[in-house]
Amino acid sequence: MEEDEVAIVVPAFRSARTLRRCVESVARQARVIVVFDGPDPAAEGAVADLPVEMLRMPAGSGAPACRNAGLAQVDEPFVMFLDADDYLDGPLLHAACRAGEDAQADFVLAPFAFEYPDGSRQLCDPRLRYRETAPETLLRAWLCELFTPPCAVIWRREFLRSIGGWDLAIAKNQDGDLIYRALARRPRVAFSTGGLGVYVQEEDPGRITRRHDERALGSQLRVLNRVREMAAVQDFAIGAELARAYYTLARWAYTHEIDEIGAEAERAARELGLGGEIGPRTHCALSAILGLRGKQRLAKLARSAAHFGAAMKERLWPIPLSSESTGAHQPSEPISPTQTAARSMRSTAARARLG
Repeated sequence: MEEDEVAIVVPAFRSARTLRRCVESVARQARVIVVFDGPDPAAEGAVADLPVEMLRMPAGSGAPACRNAGLAQVDEPFVMFLDADDYLDGPLLHAACRAGEDAQADFVLAPFAFEYPDGSRQLCDPRLRYRETAPETLLRAWLCELFTPPCAVIWRREFLRSIGGWDLAIAKNQDGDLIYRALARRPRVAFSTGGLGVYVQEEDPGRITRRHDERALGSQLRVLNRVREMAAVQDFAIGAELARAYYTLARWAYTHEIDEIGAEAERAARELGLGGEIGPRTHCALSAILGLRGKQRLAKLARSAAHFGAAMKERLWPIPLSSESTGAHQPSEPISPTQTAARSMRSTAARARLG
């Protein structure tokens, strides 16, 4: 692969801990453009000795604006957007560019892996994940959360520019929105083999993917509404999958007491033909009696009670530190307070499994 075939755009925000690993994984294979969202001396210093180009955006610009700024600098035929906490493993870029050229594809889906905090990986091969490259098939899969993350999607630069790049107004599901708008054009899509995009899963409640505030959920609703409009224009038969996506959004919104979004999403699901409820039997039974909103409120209350009960149990019945200090018999393998709390939470949750 020639280095001038593909550019990598890395949006970076408070990324000093992971940015070097990310850049090192691609620096010898492609042109790398790191776009900083505001001043970040630590992150800049982490890659200062690597062959990268650096752009600096005003603080608070957001990932979509950083990606678009990077895209504006690209003149290579292909481009990938690689988040600063993700990285590539093996010859993914070479294989994807070859597949893209051979198929004259507008974008290429490559193999990737979810990488979990304990270091384990869950591998995903696009050939097995989707079976075919038909836009309608891919759209159904994405709506069912069978997505491919940006670290395994290679775009043809001109096609991406033709659909407007990243939408600055979308706070959550930015990747999904981009794919949905691409699929609305009925693009040529190819699968590649070889190499791996590593999609790092971190237990960080501040990550946008874990946010469920009004702005994040409102963005998700806006994206689904776009898909609904696009499906009507393109005559895509995705009603069942889209209804389920709306229903899932309604559950999240009701859980977090954002009732206006919940009601709109639930109404859309019903308009698309969803009858009854979706989920475990307990959820369906309670939702049939209480309504989806009432059931989600009850589930949230039950979870809060379970957490409170576990915390109180640990506080009222602490585990003795040693037999010498208490005079009590000490088991050969002491149980930690964390284990005690976890057992209590599992027990309580089993008695009140309403989620």
